[in-house]
Amino acid sequence: MDEDEVGGVGGGDRELAAPSGREGRHEASAESGDDGSGEDADVTGAAAFFDFGRADGAEEAGPYAADAVQTAGEPPARRPTVRILTLLLAALLVVVAALGGTLGRPAHVQRVGQTLPPVVEPSGQLATAFRSARAASLRIEARCGPRYGNEPIGIGTGFFIRADGLVLTAYHVVDATGQGAPCPVRYVAVGPERLEYPLSMVGFDAYHDLAVLQATVRRAVPTVPLAAQLPRPGTRVVAVGNSRNEFLQARAGEVTRLGVHAGRPDFADNTIELTTSLAPGDSGGPVVDASGRAVGVVSYISFDPGAMTSSQYVPPFLRGVQLPQGYASYAVPLGGSDLVAKLEAGERRDVPVVGFTWRPGFDYDPRTSDTYLGSRPGVIVWQVQPGGPADEAGLRGYAEERSVARDGQVTTRPRADVITALDGVPTPTFYDLLALVRRKSIGQTVTLTVERGNATLRVPLRLGAERSVFRQRP
Repeated sequence: MDEDEVGGVGGGDRELAAPSGREGRHEASAESGDDGSGEDADVTGAAAFFDFGRADGAEEAGPYAADAVQTAGEPPARRPTVRILTLLLAALLVVVAALGGTLGRPAHVQRVGQTLPPVVEPSGQLATAFRSARAASLRIEARCGPRYGNEPIGIGTGFFIRADGLVLTAYHVVDATGQGAPCPVRYVAVGPERLEYPLSMVGFDAYHDLAVLQATVRRAVPTVPLAAQLPRPGTRVVAVGNSRNEFLQARAGEVTRLGVHAGRPDFADNTIELTTSLAPGDSGGPVVDASGRAVGVVSYISFDPGAMTSSQYVPPFLRGVQLPQGYASYAVPLGGSDLVAKLEAGERRDVPVVGFTWRPGFDYDPRTSDTYLGSRPGVIVWQVQPGGPADEAGLRGYAEERSVARDGQVTTRPRADVITALDGVPTPTFYDLLALVRRKSIGQTVTLTVERGNATLRVPLRLGAERSVFRQRP
């Protein structure tokens, strides 16, 4: 499959998503269907936007992609649960450590006990704005071929921004590298009239979780105009999404903060905080104000918004705004930026990765581990991506050695490389490693400190681009 075809560059096991994953790919997007089973994450540095799938069960509740696994909208009763293309809006993110340029795609699967607040329906001008935006909105499906019944394996949202078929969505919705699909993935958009449009990649920014696609259209299509300025706190907005087994439905709320920092390297920064109740399947959808202009693109959610910092001043009268059930959703802002124009022109900004997958819980601490893997804490390499930077550098993935004693007793001893530092900076956890990798550039050579049993190695490694390292193979 051509790399420009959306979904033709997947690879690595990971939960959607994130937001998220590969080396550092923990997305909590709004894809539904994620079961939080602890899939591998790419340590590649992919963002887990609205991937509600970032969750390893051991972390505190944090940001989640709004596209975590979700079932396709209005599916037959027998249709299996589907993973939403974006885990950033999902609360489950499986990390696939693919530390190749950007630590991996958000594939985090983090379980949280909180429940989503009820959906608020728009009224008045906002209801009119929703109807207008819905006419230009799309459900984006990740599909396998006939061999798999053409069933969607992931669902997200997007919207037309130009009459000739240009589509804007969250990048994690159409990033197959961390979805762990059993097949080469292709992406199809489904419009309000149930017309289907094949999609191809035009441009993307993995750091800001945005992507522009070209839909194959036969005539001019309706569009959602983009806002020229940022919204103010208190602005009433409505998002169009496909969560909760619904098809292009409304989720109303209001803006609470601007310039929010997620605090995790695999989620978009400088986002708009909302009270809107979003869930897996909503990632990539438009967030419009009462004038009908898109002020943002759905990316992720959090059940701990108090932990998120903001660079923007919040007026005193808004400081008392109470978020429902300690929940907030987040969108990538569109006003005051030329990013979308750059993506329309074909700009592609990938993240660097090391090139291995990581599993939640595979942070090694010699003080608490039952198995000795070295004297220092670090990140256990789960699986090395064939042909990627880690493979070429000679890193070894996790394996278990079995031995049989004379009396017939079988014992199993795990062995694995443990990354304890990058360029001399300690990496006791996966997220520490991901944060460091994301600060590097694709093609840059770094030195990994690796413990292999009693030996300590200094391994030079040239970071790769996530989409290239974890490209899907037909």
